[in-house]
Amino acid sequence: MEPDQRLQRPPSLVPNLADWRFEHYLTMRLLPLFYLLLVAGAAVAVFGIAAACFWISTPIGLIALSVSPLLLLVIVAVVRAALEYLIMAHRIMRIIERMDALPEQVRDLSYRVDGITRQVDRLTDNVQDIHQDLMHVRPLLRSAGLPARLLAFLKTPGDR
Repeated sequence: MEPDQRLQRPPSLVPNLADWRFEHYLTMRLLPLFYLLLVAGAAVAVFGIAAACFWISTPIGLIALSVSPLLLLVIVAVVRAALEYLIMAHRIMRIIERMDALPEQVRDLSYRVDGITRQVDRLTDNVQDIHQDLMHVRPLLRSAGLPARLLAFLKTPGDR
């Protein structure tokens, strides 16, 4: 395995629990477990309250038992919305971290474009030098009739 791949692989869960500098985020990896624990805790709490209502009175217990699924549904929806908000905040944070790297990438790209611009400028100068040399040699070539002979030679055999 390449060293770069080892650095990019997500570290294991247990050593990261002792990461006192918080260099690695466990939120996204622990979120499903956290969601399950919250939903299970909410179910135990809601149905526990309904059971406790039976101690007060049977009619109050029946009312609490009939309302408890709706209450559980509302609690699960609120927990889900809160966790989705955390996920959205986490993703925004990741985007911002990537945006922090943009100036360095632009600087590198600018350096490369400058290098290409210098090469294109050199090529342009070389083409201009060749053009000037040809303009100086042009009268000699015309006087010798070389362009006409060259064109006649390059014509296809059917055109001759």
